[in-house]
Amino acid sequence: MRCPDCGAKNLPHARECVACGVELDEEHDGHEGEPDDRLGRVLDGRYRVDDVLGEGSMGRVYAATQLDLDAEVAVKILHPHVAADPKVAKRFHREARTASRLTHPNALRVFDFGRADEGKLLYLVMELVDGPDLHELVDTEGPLTPRRIGSLVGGVLEALEEAHDAGIVHRDLKPENVLVATDHQGREHAKVCDFGLAKLVEAEGSAITVTGFVCGTPEYMAPEQARGEALDGRSDLYAIGCLLYLLLTGEVPFKTSSALGTITEHLTKPVEPPSRRAPDRHIPFALERVCLRALRKDRDARFASAAEMRAALDAAVVALGPLADRPLGSFTQDPTRPRAPTPWRTIAAFTALVAVATVAIVVARDPRGPDGSAPSRAATRDAGVSAGGGGAADADGADPEGADPEDVDTEGVDTEGVDPEGVDTEGVDTEGADTEGAERLIARDVLDERDAGAGPGPELRDAGRRRVAQDAGARAAEGAAERAQTLFEEGRQRFLVNDVAGAITKFEAAARLRPRDAEIQKQLGRAYMRAGDVDAARRAYRRYLELAPNASDRSFIERILAGG
Repeated sequence: MRCPDCGAKNLPHARECVACGVELDEEHDGHEGEPDDRLGRVLDGRYRVDDVLGEGSMGRVYAATQLDLDAEVAVKILHPHVAADPKVAKRFHREARTASRLTHPNALRVFDFGRADEGKLLYLVMELVDGPDLHELVDTEGPLTPRRIGSLVGGVLEALEEAHDAGIVHRDLKPENVLVATDHQGREHAKVCDFGLAKLVEAEGSAITVTGFVCGTPEYMAPEQARGEALDGRSDLYAIGCLLYLLLTGEVPFKTSSALGTITEHLTKPVEPPSRRAPDRHIPFALERVCLRALRKDRDARFASAAEMRAALDAAVVALGPLADRPLGSFTQDPTRPRAPTPWRTIAAFTALVAVATVAIVVARDPRGPDGSAPSRAATRDAGVSAGGGGAADADGADPEGADPEDVDTEGVDTEGVDPEGVDTEGVDTEGADTEGAERLIARDVLDERDAGAGPGPELRDAGRRRVAQDAGARAAEGAAERAQTLFEEGRQRFLVNDVAGAITKFEAAARLRPRDAEIQKQLGRAYMRAGDVDAARRAYRRYLELAPNASDRSFIERILAGG
């Protein structure tokens, strides 16, 4: 939905405009049907405005004619409320000059920048592309082929390579900013628009709202961008992950009825794998893996560069072979997905595991021979007990083929309900495995404990109990850390929207789970200071300095504590 006041695009069914806050009416879609007094006008005596192409939160885009060359161009004119800010005008000019240096064929060319109406009207002249944007392509053509997806997204990544090398971060990558042009030979090319223009709305401390409009689009906003942190090229790669998710599933990874709700999910909610979101499309595992890595919430865990992501995407398409040219959903056999183990391998692995466990129990419970003496290690090794029953005889010459199963003591071994088909042996190569050797090693280790005077093995049992307790403690600590991080992110979001009391509640809860986290204490200090509780703020700041003695902002915090 478009805002009737500022023209910004909003999510469907949004109640308030994310840009200016005006109440929205679902039946009214912005400026539809209203006359545009710029049509037919000539800007600076050079560009005749011919038609409206589109509109966003920053401005409106027109098809125009460059009169001296009789060439078709696109002209973007900033909305008056945006152009009225002198800082925006200055940055707009600077970023226009930066974007004009990009010459990559997958980046939309910027030709000119100008002012009109005594400087009140700011415009940018760009290459005119005759073709849909990626969002229109997804809506009209349905599931695409993996090769086409790889080509279009790969073209965007190539344009990003040049931009990032030039120090330009796009900051507002989304399907509407990727046009699809077709050359005279029928080949498709992605064209990335608005390079660098989103930088003009950056402000210290916040990347969400500046001069009344949103910097970035909530559905494609990286977590660090939502937090107002400094951005780099990996923030663009997160947006590319969202875009790739849309091409694979037909939906964005996160979407709620409000911008803040969507941003919060980017910060805290795990990404549902594309294959689970759209199971009927049979999304190739190789493409899904590329998408999910780009969508890691920790930027250090994403691809390091656009070139690295493009190489991974190319490899994923190549791995599909002929299937890469068939639309998603038209095939089910994915050569890039790890194959489930065949039943005979599963059963073999299960049999080997049970055999090893049985040998260990038998030896542990009755390690001595008929005469009451401990068997030698050589006798144990020569017994030749194997998973397949192939060890010929035991030390007394008994035939294991005729052994009475009633004599095998399996007390304490819980095999009820064990389904050999359900044993997960993916990645375990049981073919040719030396299970006989494994059983001998287990028996020898038990006898080593006995020979050392360890008795019936309590040390081994105690060590096992300690290991289980340690593992349980580690899992509990990991769960607490994840919950603390979620609470911390929720607190940051509440602080950004000036819900100070709610932010303090979240930060306090996070601090209880992670009492030695310096960043949580720092944010608590900020929140308490904003709330006017100076004593509580100083306590939090002192704790912050204790936990981070080498903090780069130590002198600033010390001035706060000193009352300066």
